[in-house]
Amino acid sequence: MIRVLKWGWVLFLSLFMAVDGFCQGDNEASLLLDLKKVRADYEVARQKYENDVKLYEERALALNDLNRSKNELLSSEVDYQKLILKLISQQSYITVEQAVKYQNERGDRKVKVTLKSALEGNEEYLNQFREHFDVFTPEMRSGKIYNIYVSLVDNESKTIIGSPYEFRLPFIELGKTGTADFELLKDAESLTVSLNYNNKKDEKNIYLKKGGSSNMIDIAAMQFSQETDLSSSAAYQLSLERFSTSDDIYRMVIINLPRQITYDFTDGGSKVSQIRFAQGVNVKKLTLQIYLPDRDDEQVVINKPIHFQVLALTNAEYGKLEGKNLENITIADLKATVSGEEQLEIIPRGKGKIEVRANSLYHEITAGQEVSMDITVRNGGRRRLDNIKISAEKPLGWQAVITPDVIKSLDPEKEASVNIRILPPEDGGVGAQEVKIKTEAMADNRKVETEDKTVRVQVNAATSVLGTVLLISALLGLIGGIIWFGIKLSKK
Repeated sequence: MIRVLKWGWVLFLSLFMAVDGFCQGDNEASLLLDLKKVRADYEVARQKYENDVKLYEERALALNDLNRSKNELLSSEVDYQKLILKLISQQSYITVEQAVKYQNERGDRKVKVTLKSALEGNEEYLNQFREHFDVFTPEMRSGKIYNIYVSLVDNESKTIIGSPYEFRLPFIELGKTGTADFELLKDAESLTVSLNYNNKKDEKNIYLKKGGSSNMIDIAAMQFSQETDLSSSAAYQLSLERFSTSDDIYRMVIINLPRQITYDFTDGGSKVSQIRFAQGVNVKKLTLQIYLPDRDDEQVVINKPIHFQVLALTNAEYGKLEGKNLENITIADLKATVSGEEQLEIIPRGKGKIEVRANSLYHEITAGQEVSMDITVRNGGRRRLDNIKISAEKPLGWQAVITPDVIKSLDPEKEASVNIRILPPEDGGVGAQEVKIKTEAMADNRKVETEDKTVRVQVNAATSVLGTVLLISALLGLIGGIIWFGIKLSKK
């Protein structure tokens, strides 16, 4: 019979975490009174059952009455066990021993949470109820906390940022530990560890500890690839996160960048070549500025990506790599050799540039005449120009004829000649007027900046031919008279 009862107790232990936490507000005194009451009921039922067994053996009691007595004993025993299970359930809880943020070999950010059953810490409290534990087998007294669900929650948005969203631990033995491993879906320095077990929900706001004993620096750049015109610069915003407890100084180095391309690391506007993380700070922001040369060459080729690496090196790592040829080193070797590495790329782009030249931008004409001039359109950039349009902005009534007015394409360093005829109106009067020569073009689907040229035209009044002849005749007569008068005076 005792064996049957023990098997029943083991069966009820499987319900350890499912027992409903009735009367959560009970204090220790009321719980002890309840235990005494159900213990007394259990003792009465046990004594009655033992007496009925003797009567049945003496054939003084029917089998149905014996079974009824047995069922009453089992029922009172179950009530007794449920109350003790409630006691253990209320006193058992899970503590978060540590939460460590680390990186795996692929560079994924992960968090490992270590949990521990803290029932051992309440042994002194539970000892006062030890006399009531005789209904439990040793297996029941060394039970487990079952079905612990763990989640990682963002402190600000209150959304789950760990994968899997819920990590299930089947059980943790009392006094022992269990681990839950997550991949971070969103980077965070601190987060909330949410625990759900034994009809309880517990949340811990935790600052993540950095894992790894090596000097690991994770370098991340949101704009890892940029297109940049020649003679201009590109800015890469870098985030450096330390996965180490050391206080080392790190040198910032770039490799596999052509010599004609220069760079600077800046921190808040100040140029830096070395960095150090302050105590308690694990993330640092830097700006990498890359300066492209004015011209392309064999190493800086238009539209061809240039791949280079940003390294964070301790002094020891810098000493090992200094003076070595790093052009043939692989990415895998770099990651195994240096504290931090990130691959970036820059794509040089040629910049289109229109140059307009003319022998003279000043013309003087007589009313009724026109101006005919040639201009030279030159591509002074490093990219082909397409659909070059030449137009004129002229005074009211004036006309301009441009031949050709569209140049389909013009390669770098090439030029084309354009004729421009400027026709003032017949009754436009005299004076100075300005005509603006405007150009526009596209290079790599981008509009090219141009500079307007201004042509100044001076229009003079037309003179009569007859008046000019009469004027010349009068001048000649005047000059002849002066000469004749001079000769007469000399003879006297």
